[in-house]
Amino acid sequence: MFSISNKHEEFFDYLMHNAENFHRGAVIAKEVMKDVTKIHLHIKEVVKLEHTSDKINQDIIMKLSRVFITPIDREDFYKLTCHLEDCIDQLHGSLMRVSLYHLDKSTPAAEQITEQLEIMGQELTTIFSLLKNIDKNETELMERANRLSKIETDVDNIYRREISRIFQGDQPLLDVIRWKDILGTLEDTSDAVEQLGNVIKEVTMKYA
Repeated sequence: MFSISNKHEEFFDYLMHNAENFHRGAVIAKEVMKDVTKIHLHIKEVVKLEHTSDKINQDIIMKLSRVFITPIDREDFYKLTCHLEDCIDQLHGSLMRVSLYHLDKSTPAAEQITEQLEIMGQELTTIFSLLKNIDKNETELMERANRLSKIETDVDNIYRREISRIFQGDQPLLDVIRWKDILGTLEDTSDAVEQLGNVIKEVTMKYA
């Protein structure tokens, strides 16, 4: 059995902070998709979240290079850090596209996907709070990581149905181009979260 108990538990705190940043970004995305014309009200916070997350990621990597003993192997922290950053970057990209494309209305599918991304964010914040005690929380960690995969499948289904709908030929061409790009980036975000979930399962199995 593996128990984490040393003075460098702050690595988990860094990851928890970025998980919270992702969740906050997903909450913003859900709000934006309710009324895309108000994206300008959220852009400053979206940019700040992305910059804050980048800084945390850099701090983790710098500290990993200087610390000899870490709660789990440095390469595992690095994988978790990079995959979590990818989730945040993908979500940031989708919101920036909404701003760039000057949309006047959303789609039900975009609202549904961002609702699922918010649930993913909730799961991630819980997962990273559990990682400090992997052996005690092994079962719950695996269950929650598997839940991320199920949610990603749900997002895939929503995405495919919507792409099929907008390509039926009755949508303005610019709307098709815009929403194909935005929905694709949102779907990429859920893919990134699923990949992070797979890394979490690997780490859990390694240390539990």
